Amino acid sequence: MIYYSIKAALSAKMVSRVVVSTDDEEIALFARRFGAEVLMRPKELADDVTTLDPVIICALEQAENKWMQRYDVIVTVQPTSPLITAREIDEGLAAFEEESLDTVLSVVDDRHLCWTVEHGQVKPTYGERVNRQKLPANLKETGAIIACTRDQLDRGTRIGRSVKLLEVPHDRSFDIDTFADLALCEILLKRRRIVFAVVGYDKVGLGHAYRALMLAHELVQYDIHFVCEKRSDLAVEQIRSQHYTVHICDDGRLAEACIALTPDMVINDILNTEAGYVSQLKEAGIRVVNFEDMGAGYVIADLVINALYPHQLPSDHVLVGPKYFCLRDEFLYLPDREYTGYVERILLTFGGVDEGNLTVRCLELIGEYCGKHDIAIDVVTGPGFNYGQELRDSVAKFAAVDITVAMDTKRISDFMCQADLAITSGGRTVLELAALRVPTVVICQNRREMTHTFASSENGVVNLGYRADVKDDEILSAVINVIEDRGLLEIMREKAGTQDLRTGKERVIKKITSLLQN
Repeated sequence: MIYYSIKAALSAKMVSRVVVSTDDEEIALFARRFGAEVLMRPKELADDVTTLDPVIICALEQAENKWMQRYDVIVTVQPTSPLITAREIDEGLAAFEEESLDTVLSVVDDRHLCWTVEHGQVKPTYGERVNRQKLPANLKETGAIIACTRDQLDRGTRIGRSVKLLEVPHDRSFDIDTFADLALCEILLKRRRIVFAVVGYDKVGLGHAYRALMLAHELVQYDIHFVCEKRSDLAVEQIRSQHYTVHICDDGRLAEACIALTPDMVINDILNTEAGYVSQLKEAGIRVVNFEDMGAGYVIADLVINALYPHQLPSDHVLVGPKYFCLRDEFLYLPDREYTGYVERILLTFGGVDEGNLTVRCLELIGEYCGKHDIAIDVVTGPGFNYGQELRDSVAKFAAVDITVAMDTKRISDFMCQADLAITSGGRTVLELAALRVPTVVICQNRREMTHTFASSENGVVNLGYRADVKDDEILSAVINVIEDRGLLEIMREKAGTQDLRTGKERVIKKITSLLQN
């Protein structure tokens, strides 16, 4: 156990000396081999009832006498907390430079419905019985880090008046007391680390964040981290909502941020990569997996998965085509809907951002027709949609039409399953609709979507091209044509169901885990 604490302390940039206080010769032997210096502890401070404060005071006196140096801050890192990291040690020490503090200590939010015993009677410690998340924070010391100033330690205790709490994640908060704790920590320490580098802002949408989260959910046996540049604010918000750790770096510093986390693998969902970026990761001994990458970096990555670009030449490390499309679980367990042969409900959805405001444009075009023909419209927008008022005005304009608006829903598959026809952009949503055999009209948001060749008549899709090139009357004409031509509608539905899109995620996960094991 002591190896991990020593390693974390030695790796911390703000620690100038790492010493181990012990009375045990074997511990001293291994501590030196692991890179620490050793101070032998007096026997009177090495029994089971001795508290840590006098031990730390003694070790400080020994260190200052031996190396003739005064230490301004003393940080205790206990071997019974082997999951602590150098980053957290540095974060704790940095707090002394930023604030006037006596003490910094690591804690974990351990809020639960708890009970106690007073005068032989059990009683709750909480005031109101609510869900755990609604309880007030209960910050329990982890024992991993207690840092204090030299002046504070002179007062005989490491805990002063001015205390800062350094909250650490649950999965790194273990304080080993039992063999069961030890076994669990051993499993966690042996986990391989995967870092997802993800892009997501108003110009590119949130599809990359959604896919990365989906894959992370399938890889929970690994130590998962996310890295985003500052510009990817939408991705950061979405990932944090799923309770993953997100590290934010300056734009253009993605490689450094990933390498600093010492991962075994980096999964890039950032569109095209540069050769220099991928080379930096590879030179650090990191396996590299890229999604939807047609940049120079794809040539030297270990694995490239391009479900949307089947025209890219496949090779031993480049997997292309819809067979590698990762379908979210919500599209796998849906009841079959009885097909009527008519369009009674249309779905409008244009991704997490809808940069071209195609939602309002299409609603304005089809609203009157749908009202006359008793066709309901479901409108689904994402968390980055910035045209809320325009949408509300448009819905009010067609008050007689059955229009449902869902913003940032977590059940878009329900809306897709109910749709007889969908109008959408040219990204991953097209394949999700195809998996449910929904005839689809596509208007591409950007030029890159024009290269997503799945959105074609071969797969039951009417692709109208780039939004700036397609005219309003062309959109309305195409939608009416599909609605009124029942033969065309049936052909589109049959073609949409020809691809096996339900096993792609399993294929991709197997490829990723196999690469980690090599």
